[in-house]
Amino acid sequence: MPLAQIDFVSPPDVVGITTSFFNGEIDLDPASSEIANTLIEANKFFTKEHNGLVQEWKANSVYLYPPRDLLSNDEQPRDPYLYKKRKRFQRSAQRVWLETCLRKYRKNEFEEAIVFLTSSEVALLTTQRLKLDLPLCICKERPELFIDEPGLPRLGRTRCFGFIYYFPSSLNTERRVGEFMEVFQNLGRIYC
Repeated sequence: MPLAQIDFVSPPDVVGITTSFFNGEIDLDPASSEIANTLIEANKFFTKEHNGLVQEWKANSVYLYPPRDLLSNDEQPRDPYLYKKRKRFQRSAQRVWLETCLRKYRKNEFEEAIVFLTSSEVALLTTQRLKLDLPLCICKERPELFIDEPGLPRLGRTRCFGFIYYFPSSLNTERRVGEFMEVFQNLGRIYC
């Protein structure tokens, strides 16, 4: 089976630091599976069948590692903007999930989020198009990913990089951004 059709599970070090950053628990993982949640241990999670793109993300803390594949027109949520082009094409799932996360953040559906991306294009180019000015950690090492199968087998060496965005809490924003910088600097370089 080609790697493009296999979903991956987050690196344990990213999950561990994120859980610690969120005071010991992740409230919601909107793009998960039963197997992945054995590692993430979110209080609530949405599987592919639940389609977290169209669910409400009512939570204090959200951890999101979007799927890496492409989403067809039918799999993407309806565009909330009235005058956007009607015809839509396949787009990166990580881009669609990041845009959805940003919309839900602006609608105050969750308090704060950590978003882990492995697509350089989405992490660096799409975020500029979205004018996404959030704290970012660029991982110093390539992420250790696992295959979303029973037993969570290790993927091995990957060519992807790891990017961690923080959608800060509206409560004590400055303090929480400082804590993000302090905690996540163990994984890589922080940009604010």
